[in-house]
Amino acid sequence: MLRIPSSRRLVATLTALAATGGALLSAAAPASAATCSDVEVVFARGTGETPGLGIVGSPFVRALTSELSDRTVTSYAVDYAANSSQTSAGPGATDMSAHVREVAAACPSTRFVLGGYSQGATVTDIAVGIRTGTTTGTPVPAELSGRVAAVVVFGNPLGLSGRTIATASTTYGPKSKDYCNSSDTVCGSAPKTGTGSHLSYPSNGATTEGARFAAGLVRAGGGPTTPTPTPTPTTCVRDSTRAHVAADRAVSLYGYAYARGSRDALGLTSSYNVVSLRQVDGGWTRVTAC
Repeated sequence: MLRIPSSRRLVATLTALAATGGALLSAAAPASAATCSDVEVVFARGTGETPGLGIVGSPFVRALTSELSDRTVTSYAVDYAANSSQTSAGPGATDMSAHVREVAAACPSTRFVLGGYSQGATVTDIAVGIRTGTTTGTPVPAELSGRVAAVVVFGNPLGLSGRTIATASTTYGPKSKDYCNSSDTVCGSAPKTGTGSHLSYPSNGATTEGARFAAGLVRAGGGPTTPTPTPTPTTCVRDSTRAHVAADRAVSLYGYAYARGSRDALGLTSSYNVVSLRQVDGGWTRVTAC
């Protein structure tokens, strides 16, 4: 059997330790926090469309982003099946309300614009607490209704029962808009708002008008509400490498200390080896003096 000479074995061991140390230090670096927007559009696509915002949601989000050019606007495509049997509307509403709840908790100043097209409008109906008779889902919590600036839907099947969100919801009705084209039988006898069929909303100006309506309600709620980030004070600590390790400003690997995050080599882990570390994004870095 071929044996590796001791010097080569030592090099191999040190190489493995360096790789392991790098992995440990990299894993220890904290993840960056998600950025919160001023406005989040939560939109549900229509029946049979591929996952995403869909043929109506995409131009609606683009138009709203243009209308609110002084604010940050992000969007979320409701995750649901959009099946032809319409039974997926309830689970879609549950996903819509869950997303609003999660973002609201993480981003206290973000306001929401809810919307949907065709079956996606039914998703929105259920999410704002309207019973449709087809399927059920979890609505947006009542305590978050004030965070919803506007509700805009297109080709809403709720019109088959002669209703709109404006007539069916006392909470969301005053800040809602149902678009139902003159030849759109999917939204039944709902008041007609434009010409064309069920597929005409992206081309007849409805998405632009809907975005303008939503933007007006967002602006009525006041200026951009994203908090100004508070600068993190710079911290510099001069101490022994053993103390740095004990305070989690550094890690010790096989007797040698490395700065947490930057991986700067600090020398032996010892009470007599004194170095200065400055706090930076993602950890600590070695400096000559504090």
